[in-house]
Amino acid sequence: MKEFNILLASSAAGLLSVAAAQAADLPSRKSAPVEYVRVCDAYGAGFYWIPGTDTCLKIGGRVRIDTWYTPAKNAVRLRSAGGPNYAGLAAPAGTSIAPFYSTNGIDQLGWYARGILMMDARTQSAWGTVQTVATLRLAINTGLAQTSPFNSTPAPAAGTTSPAIEAAYIRFAGFTIGQAASNFTFLPPYQYHSMFAPGFPNGIRQIAYTATFGGGFSATIALENRGELSASATANSLGFTPAGLAGATATAVGPQRLPGLVGNLRVDQGWGSAMLSGAVIQNTANFATPAINAVTNGLGPLVTKTGWAIGAGLRINLPMLARGDHIQGWIGYSDGALNYVGYNNLNENSAVTANYLGGYLRGDRSITIFCVTAACAPGVESTKALVVAGMFTHYWTPSLRSNFIGSYIRITPGQITQATDWTNGGLSKATAWDVKTNLVWSPVRNFDIGVELSYARLTQNLTGFGGGLPTAPACTLANPQCATSINTNNWTGRMRIQRTF
Repeated sequence: MKEFNILLASSAAGLLSVAAAQAADLPSRKSAPVEYVRVCDAYGAGFYWIPGTDTCLKIGGRVRIDTWYTPAKNAVRLRSAGGPNYAGLAAPAGTSIAPFYSTNGIDQLGWYARGILMMDARTQSAWGTVQTVATLRLAINTGLAQTSPFNSTPAPAAGTTSPAIEAAYIRFAGFTIGQAASNFTFLPPYQYHSMFAPGFPNGIRQIAYTATFGGGFSATIALENRGELSASATANSLGFTPAGLAGATATAVGPQRLPGLVGNLRVDQGWGSAMLSGAVIQNTANFATPAINAVTNGLGPLVTKTGWAIGAGLRINLPMLARGDHIQGWIGYSDGALNYVGYNNLNENSAVTANYLGGYLRGDRSITIFCVTAACAPGVESTKALVVAGMFTHYWTPSLRSNFIGSYIRITPGQITQATDWTNGGLSKATAWDVKTNLVWSPVRNFDIGVELSYARLTQNLTGFGGGLPTAPACTLANPQCATSINTNNWTGRMRIQRTF
């Protein structure tokens, strides 16, 4: 019995040894190593490797809260007889003139809050860096921030939320494709309130190529989406011809046949920057007149007119005054391309003029169409504009800075357009200028608390009312609802709190 127990124990030990040897030959199942997010320092601060990829990603954003006060101003306002706030007054025959808009229905406060999410992904390739950028914005607005107080009804008190895409583009081998900043503009948006200078706050869709040379020199050529140029999207039209015949009307949106062609030459060096830029666009408009509608089913002949703009910008760094100090300026001129020299929609519905001045600066159309003959042979004129703007930035301390800003714009419509009564679509020469200064405190990096004070003036002489060609028959200077000139000014106080991360 003793021998049997010894044999059994020996057999069991042998089996265990064999099993252990076989187990050693089997493949092991080790847990996968944990891949932690790693810093990617190839493209600057804030980038991290996306786990399992060769792409670096930076995620950031910005929260901005603005509030401001602008005293209410009476404004000249075109509106059909019997429309809102017409106070029961009948418009003179053949006109659509309305009285001065009452300040009782105008907001004086503006509020908005914006939240922005920014993403920047970059991957290295044999052709260089492939960059993908997306910037999304949500904003809620009330009062002056929501709508012009000089629309047909007072600015509503309830807030509205507006989503927008500020940037969405891919950059590769010198090409930029998507929605990005226009290649024409130069000045940065240092100001809180609008100024009379070109700006594309939401970018513009484009296909661009940038060639980089040595010494900080570069050149860019781009095709930009003309459909986003609001001043070129449709045409102004005259209700009378110079001979007093039936007037023309323009379709709501002119067809887009060609993109805008934009280019610039730029240098960026230690002393500062300089840029020359130019743009060429095609303005289009369809005539829609009663005589033509019956034959063409609502669309008359398509009229096209080339618009162009040129600009020059310069920045000079001034470290001898204080670290970060600099001065920069811009001058631009356009013929039929208003968006490239002035802020979009210089008219009674813009944040520049209506919310700011309360005047009637109608400069929101790059061209004006009219009938030359009774059969409505097409006539077209372009609107010209000159803009000059400048900024000086001074750091009082490393965390306290000021911007001193000024801009001037001169708008000149065509001769026939100027000679037509403004109640029938006529436009006049106009000048506007503004100055502003702000004080910005940054208690920590990328956190700003700022206040701004701005002042602007508009001067415009309106044609008509007994002295224009042609004129509204029953509208004379004796009629208290008529006005022939505007010389108005206003100021705005504004506060901004902003955090970028």
